[in-house]
Amino acid sequence: GATPQDVSVEMGKQVSTASERPKWGSRGQFLMVLMGYAIGIGNVWRFPYMCGKYGGGAFMIAYLLSLCFIAAPLFIFETVSGHKYQLGPVGTFTHMYAPWANIAYVCVFMVFVILTYYQALLGWAVIYFVQSFAAKLPWHPDECGGCTTGDYFGQTVLNAASFGDEGGWDVQGKLFLALMAVWFVTWLALAGGKNTLGKIAYFTVCFPVLLMIIIFCKAVTLEGAGDGVSYYITPDMSHLTKANTWSAAASQILFSLSPAMGTAIAMSSYHERTYDRILQDNLVVICCNSGFSIFGGFAVFSIVGYLAEQRGLPVEQVASAGTGLAFDVFAEVLTLFPGGSSPFFSVCFFFMLLLLGLDSAFAFVETLQTYVVDFIQHKRPDLEITPKMNMMIVSALAFGLFLIGIVYTTRVGSNLLDIADHFCPTYCLLFVALVEYVLIAWKYGAEKMIQDIQNCAPPQWQQYIPAKAIAIQMKFIGPIGIAFIMLMALIDEFDGDSLQANSSGWKTYGGYPTGVTIVLGWGPVVLPVGFFFFSVIRAHMTGVTTPEFNPAVLDEDRKPNTSQTASTKADDNATPRPDGSSD
Repeated sequence: GATPQDVSVEMGKQVSTASERPKWGSRGQFLMVLMGYAIGIGNVWRFPYMCGKYGGGAFMIAYLLSLCFIAAPLFIFETVSGHKYQLGPVGTFTHMYAPWANIAYVCVFMVFVILTYYQALLGWAVIYFVQSFAAKLPWHPDECGGCTTGDYFGQTVLNAASFGDEGGWDVQGKLFLALMAVWFVTWLALAGGKNTLGKIAYFTVCFPVLLMIIIFCKAVTLEGAGDGVSYYITPDMSHLTKANTWSAAASQILFSLSPAMGTAIAMSSYHERTYDRILQDNLVVICCNSGFSIFGGFAVFSIVGYLAEQRGLPVEQVASAGTGLAFDVFAEVLTLFPGGSSPFFSVCFFFMLLLLGLDSAFAFVETLQTYVVDFIQHKRPDLEITPKMNMMIVSALAFGLFLIGIVYTTRVGSNLLDIADHFCPTYCLLFVALVEYVLIAWKYGAEKMIQDIQNCAPPQWQQYIPAKAIAIQMKFIGPIGIAFIMLMALIDEFDGDSLQANSSGWKTYGGYPTGVTIVLGWGPVVLPVGFFFFSVIRAHMTGVTTPEFNPAVLDEDRKPNTSQTASTKADDNATPRPDGSSD
């Protein structure tokens, strides 16, 4: 009988479509969309805090090394593979090693979970953005009865409640409307197809950079800004000897650049096969992503230093990460800006956050759309995917995700969001990254991947590609680095400061109820990972992947015979075409 790898090759040749796969209108559109996906709100509200917490310049050293040896290579491998096979993650992984192809469904599940709450979080930025147009910011102590910005965020904006409080599951009108507005803008950007999204991305990527420059120019003039910047960049080299510094740095760049989510594969699959600038595009996206993080850190810590000066506190006691930085620290600083400039800079800041978040959301939804389209084209190869059908798919995805996201507009929604954001994106992303490294290096073959990279490079670049170094990184450095991060994350999970006793006496993340933590926290991690292991065992027992979950492979009754696979094995490196032929 045929081996699983032989089956994957023959299966791949059966992937066909009735219509030409949509293509990017220009190189710039692809760059903007992929850059918008990578550069998100975490670049502003997580990177600077992590840098200050773990030794300033020392953290940057660990961050840049993790970028070069763990995150960036995997990002490049994904874009090269998506471009080669002209398919989404499921089809791409099927070609590479069919028994493990269902790792793509861990990716799609993770993206799905993220989108359910990510848009609700952007809804908070919408509320602050709209309120910033007031003559005096509503969260100013004079306007809210002397409340703090933290109280305003928790009590006025979220009307937050704890689990078990009466009315905790009541939907909050303004949060509901904000969520609806975010999804409407997302739908509007995606309904017009790839070219429309590409054109919109020019604005949603470039304008936040301009806004960040405006904020930076203001921030560095504030009293105490120098102290903040000094805390941000002053290296404490002792941190380089601590494992948690390296774990934090590697985690930060992984979650920022975000390989292992399937999006890089999906986006690069919409290029022409003859396109030979994939490697240059990767370098641009990778450098711009980290450059924006580092530059944004100067603006953030200039403002944090100013607030520390106003409060008479050390910088480290003022710095925070996540929503605490955006809706508490920044919100308070904006009320202190002199000369009546607070509303203007508040509009700039929250509009920047909104655009950064929308860029990532666009790419996430586009990734889900790719899964759906590839599935339809497998089931109905004679069916043409028209622009109208694409719009219907986007509409169904947006509406369905909006309905699920309503739960995050309740009074306990912020707690639900915290749980969902803590577990699934962290552990699923690390798991997928580890599996991808093993799949690419040891199942697909490091030598084949290096050849794919060389095929994507311009002729003048090919002689400079360090094949041996890439092979060592792919086989050993990358997977060992990911395994180390995962181990550190699990140790911190079960023996860290985040564990608190809940009302039942159990220690859980944040002290949240055990049932909610299991259902919304560990459940979305265990289910997709368990499904992957089940599919791998099934694939190795039967010789084929799970057809009902894998649109890029044949049904079992169409399983190729050994005589067919013998002839295709020699053509293992060929690039399949939609019509079944190969390069």
